[in-house]
Amino acid sequence: MVSLLSCSARGQDLADMFINWDPDWPQRFGITGVGYSQEQNYELNNFKVDLPLPVDPGALLTEIENEVSQWGVKADAWILPFWNVHAMVGKVDGHTAVHLSPGAQALLDTDQIGVDYKGTVFAGGTTLAYGQDWWFVSLTGIYAYTDVKGDIEPIPSWLIAPKVGARRDKIEVWAGATYLNVSESQSGVFDLDGLLLNYDLELEASEAWNAQLGLRYSLTDSLFMTLEAGFGNRESITGHLEWRF
Repeated sequence: MVSLLSCSARGQDLADMFINWDPDWPQRFGITGVGYSQEQNYELNNFKVDLPLPVDPGALLTEIENEVSQWGVKADAWILPFWNVHAMVGKVDGHTAVHLSPGAQALLDTDQIGVDYKGTVFAGGTTLAYGQDWWFVSLTGIYAYTDVKGDIEPIPSWLIAPKVGARRDKIEVWAGATYLNVSESQSGVFDLDGLLLNYDLELEASEAWNAQLGLRYSLTDSLFMTLEAGFGNRESITGHLEWRF
């Protein structure tokens, strides 16, 4: 969560806001260490497998679960008092488990298609913010691209996160929601006693929206700690340690 500015500068023109940064506003630039963990369910978008039987491949699958952990570094800057831009790079560890139906388990001699993957994530985004005195609102958009090693194709995703919150002294709290659009494609081979069956899977998040609650605490005038939790079909926890200057 980036620093949110009051709108005391609304009487200024945009050029003056850009050039003459008011010392009463929060520091303009930031470097943030980010840790993120997420669990969510996927749903099947497409599934193909070279079965020797006339069976609907979708009937072979039941629950699809995904877990992701991410660590990275983010840099951001306030272009104007109400407009922030940021970029992030980090590492991702993930696991996707596609559980099979009892019939598929008997046929394929396994209870799930499980894929562990690692990769590098690149992300960029922007935040629009408005606030007065003790309250604020914001809208953040982020696009991320995860370059994955192994049998999973690169994973693109984008999210939109509206928030409304309050601040007092060193503490900011907020509630909001996140819309996440993400898809995952993987392929591989089943080896059934020498019979090789190629498969291709396309997955997407079963629920795009989840709720968010967050807290940001000012350790010093330049150092801030943030914790944010996501609830619903997609459960997440985010931690930030942010230095502003």
